[in-house]
Amino acid sequence: MAIAAFALAPALSLGQLDLSVTLLTYLTIAQAWNVLAGFSGQISLGAAAFMAAGGYTTALILVHTGLPWPVAFLGAGVGAALLALLLAVPLLRLRGDYFAVGTLAVSIALQALLSNWNWAGGASGLTLPVDRIPSGGNLYQIAVVVATLAMALTLYVRHSAFGLRLAAVRDNEPAAAGLGVSVYRHRLAALVPTSAVTGLAGAVIAFQFVVISPDGVASVNWSLNAVLMPVVGGAGTVLGPVVGVGVVYYGLTRLLQDQQTLSLVIEGILLIAIVRFAPQGAWPLICRAVRRLTTRRRAPATGPDTNTGRRTLEHA
Repeated sequence: MAIAAFALAPALSLGQLDLSVTLLTYLTIAQAWNVLAGFSGQISLGAAAFMAAGGYTTALILVHTGLPWPVAFLGAGVGAALLALLLAVPLLRLRGDYFAVGTLAVSIALQALLSNWNWAGGASGLTLPVDRIPSGGNLYQIAVVVATLAMALTLYVRHSAFGLRLAAVRDNEPAAAGLGVSVYRHRLAALVPTSAVTGLAGAVIAFQFVVISPDGVASVNWSLNAVLMPVVGGAGTVLGPVVGVGVVYYGLTRLLQDQQTLSLVIEGILLIAIVRFAPQGAWPLICRAVRRLTTRRRAPATGPDTNTGRRTLEHA
C-alpha cells in the first residue's frame, strides 16, 4: 500500500499533493498518540512540543548551517527523541491526569520559549530556504514514508510481545510490575519513538509551510487534534486513527474551512457523542455493525431446525 501511495505522486495535482501531505501528517501524529495513549495508557497533550522540536530543529539546521535537507529531516527525529528523553525523568513519574497536564504544560512552556528565542526568530519565526527544501511530489513521498513509519510502529506494538506488556501496564500497572514488567522502561520505550515520529511530522510541516513560527508548528491545536482523531476513530486500534483523520480533518475541518466556528462546534459535539455513546471509537462501532449485519444475512440460511439441532447436540 505504501509503495502504491509512493508511486502515485506524479498523477496528483499540486493541490492534491498539498492535501495529501496534510492528511498524512495528521495520520502520523494520530498514530503516534495512539501508540502512546491507546496502547500504553499515557494520555498526552504534548504532541505540539514534539512537533515544534522537530520543525524547529529542521529549520535551525537549514537556516544556520549549509547542511542539506535530509540531514535536517533526520535531525528532527533526533531532536524530538532527545527532548523526550530529557522530559522522561519528570513526566514519567506522573500518572493519569497529572501526566496529561504535565505534557500540556511542556507544550505551552516550549511555545513561550520559542517566542522569546531570538536565534530561532522569536515570535515571527524562521523562513526556510526555498531552494534547499523538498516540495511537491518529493514532499508527498516524504510524508508517505513518515506515515508508513507511524503505521509500522502501531502494527508492531499491536502484534508484538512488547505491545502485550504495554497493554498490561496500561490495564493494571501494579499487577504488571508484580509480574516483572519494568513499568518505567516500557513507558519510556513508548514515549521516545512516538516522540521521534511526531518530530518527523514536524519537519514535514516545516517543509510544507516554509515559514515556521511558534503560533504555527508549536500551537496547542496540534495536541488537541492528535487526541481528537484517535479518540473519534478508536484509540488502541490500528485503523481507528485512519477513520478519525478522515472524519475530523477531511469531513469537518476541510469541508467547513469557511465556517471555522461551526466546525469547532461540530467537533465538540462529535467528541461528546463518541465519549458518551461509543467510548471505544467509531471504528470498533463500525466493525460491530458489520458483524451484526453479516450475522442477520446468514441467519435465514441456517433455519430454526438447524439451530434447534445444534442446541440439542450442545446439551447432549
